[in-house]
Amino acid sequence: MNDFFLALNSTSKYEEIEVRQVQVSELDQWAQFAEPVRLKLNLDFSSENLLEVFKDFKFQIIMICSLTSDVTLVKPDILLNNKNELIELFKVVIDVNYAYFIQEINNKNASSKNHTWFDSFQYLISKGHRHSDILNYSFGAFVEYLKAAQRNERNSLLTMGNAMRVSYHADKIGRAHV
Repeated sequence: MNDFFLALNSTSKYEEIEVRQVQVSELDQWAQFAEPVRLKLNLDFSSENLLEVFKDFKFQIIMICSLTSDVTLVKPDILLNNKNELIELFKVVIDVNYAYFIQEINNKNASSKNHTWFDSFQYLISKGHRHSDILNYSFGAFVEYLKAAQRNERNSLLTMGNAMRVSYHADKIGRAHV
């Protein structure tokens, strides 16, 4: 999905079922079902792999689809009676929530233990976002805002470094001209 899809918190359709992006405020509930599926998918979204994952995680896929769509209102029979339609719906859920499913699989190293969701929230808050707004971002928009804030920080540091060099009348090697 493109940037505007993420930023506008857009939805997609599978037949008459509306599929939406998972919100940051829903990640606690979503992750308990989606995380084992994401790990099993291992960035392979081929039809063969989806069928394999479906065999092992049918309940989780049903929950993922029900959390991000109106399938229970429009076509509840898909969840229990029609495997092929459920898999097709799940493909749309993956497409709409692609940012979640394409995350790299971390090995829980020491550096990741030092960073929490609070750090990510604080970083965005320091860049002008509000806590209540962040909670209402889709996960994809949240990730993209974090990346944009990091790019902004890098650009600010480069600009500040160049300004300091100019202010000291230094050349690129760092020698001052007196």
